[in-house]
Amino acid sequence: MKIVIPLQTCSTRIPRKNIRPFYKDDSLFDIKAKQILAFEAPENVYVSSESEEVCALCDKYGFHFMPRDPALTGNKVFQPDLVKALTDPIPGDDDIMWIQVTSPLFNQFTEALEVWEKVRDEYDSLVAVKPFKGHLLDEKGNPVNYAFGYWHKVSQELPKLHSVLWSLFILKRATVNRFHYHIGVKPYLFETHGMVVDIDYHDDFELASLIYEKIHSVVE
Repeated sequence: MKIVIPLQTCSTRIPRKNIRPFYKDDSLFDIKAKQILAFEAPENVYVSSESEEVCALCDKYGFHFMPRDPALTGNKVFQPDLVKALTDPIPGDDDIMWIQVTSPLFNQFTEALEVWEKVRDEYDSLVAVKPFKGHLLDEKGNPVNYAFGYWHKVSQELPKLHSVLWSLFILKRATVNRFHYHIGVKPYLFETHGMVVDIDYHDDFELASLIYEKIHSVVE
């Protein structure tokens, strides 16, 4: 298994989001690095960033540093272009695990790997998801997954939907090479029911930090 970590430092909403202090002296990257080292050898981890500052962080953990073209950063980059640029240089033909550092509360990697070993022959990828059952409206106020009036369904009877967590993806190398995307055409949905916060805004950063601190202050 090879692990890819995309780690750009040019976030406009939260400057240096991925490498600034998050919990005590640890950044989001530090936290994810320690989680990864609990189940994988450092020589199998590849970190892609446009910042040379990240190179020193990779040396700290024994990870490979992959310089990224600044043109492949920001919110306007096409995802297939990014996935291809980050995965093509990785040697071997073993599976690829794609991990985002912006989800510090997610740490079910060992469990996901155990599931992947069981379902790998049937599926081409695995994606971490959270089950969702709620009443959705579109921008015009029209119901999306239920109907008004006598046709209203209680939440327990709604179709089961899933939100992609952007915490973890596992793909066969052939899947990555063909589709250049995080998810294949026949993904296994790895459900998590725990608290997960994907950090995109300052409020997300503060909320996740408070939750993480509460959890780990009890553990420690």
